[in-house]
Amino acid sequence: MADWVHCNKCFTSPPSQKVKFILTSCGHIFCTGCYTKQGLPCLFCKSKCSITQLKPNMNPDIQLFFMDPIDVATKLNKQLLKVLDFQKVQRKNITRHRLELIKRGEPRVTELQRQIKELVEENKRLKSMISSSMRSPDMNSPRSFAQVLGSRITPPPAVFQTPRASPRSMDQGGSGKRSTGLDFSSRWSFKNAPSGRCSR
Repeated sequence: MADWVHCNKCFTSPPSQKVKFILTSCGHIFCTGCYTKQGLPCLFCKSKCSITQLKPNMNPDIQLFFMDPIDVATKLNKQLLKVLDFQKVQRKNITRHRLELIKRGEPRVTELQRQIKELVEENKRLKSMISSSMRSPDMNSPRSFAQVLGSRITPPPAVFQTPRASPRSMDQGGSGKRSTGLDFSSRWSFKNAPSGRCSR
């Protein structure tokens, strides 16, 4: 044990055949000749405390306070190097993984940047065309707006109506024979026709 260890009350130093030494939780050392019963307050600061007997196989965290500072520094330095090496390996691993993610994502980022640039240019072009159209005298015409939007106006589909057949064309001369087609070239004329009869 170190040469500076002593009882903080009677100043007895180890080794002693008569007494043992204890360490209080408040950081004071006493011999069992002075600190006679467990549960007593500290004989130095009078605070409530717990005690640990000083012996070779005591808790390593307590042994550390009785080691030579150089030995403590050497031990802590070795532990520090182990900590640094461990963290270095972990940082290297996660950094490599993140770099791989960035490398895989670069083509996609480049493509998105290209698309954004094209959209910006298209937006500028449309704004310019709309501004020119607003200054044009025929700004309200559908053709001008179609040109601004860069699209074509699709004409509405033609609506064909089937002409209706006249009753006379459906049944001519009272013969009972129905016409199978419609004659678009002939017209009925009532001009100069005899009374009570129509002529073609």
